[in-house]
Amino acid sequence: GLTIGETNGEVCLSIDVYRGKDAAELHKMLCAWRQAYAMLKEGQITGEEYDRWRYHYPEYDTSQHWAKVPSQGLSDMLIDAMTDDNQ
Repeated sequence: GLTIGETNGEVCLSIDVYRGKDAAELHKMLCAWRQAYAMLKEGQITGEEYDRWRYHYPEYDTSQHWAKVPSQGLSDMLIDAMTDDNQ
């Protein structure tokens, strides 16, 4: 799922997250890294905190957000209700 390309004259890598679990996991890790780096650049964390984060990833990673997902039955009921409203 990893391909090399060019964007604005710069070499870049892109990840097709639908190519499998490894590609999706790599994408997740790179997004976490991008977020930590942005926090460093914005002054939200210090250089020392950034170094601690990147040297100990994923132990200090706080970018992962978990959410409860409704049950399949509730999800189906909501979709049916929205479909009925749109007809």
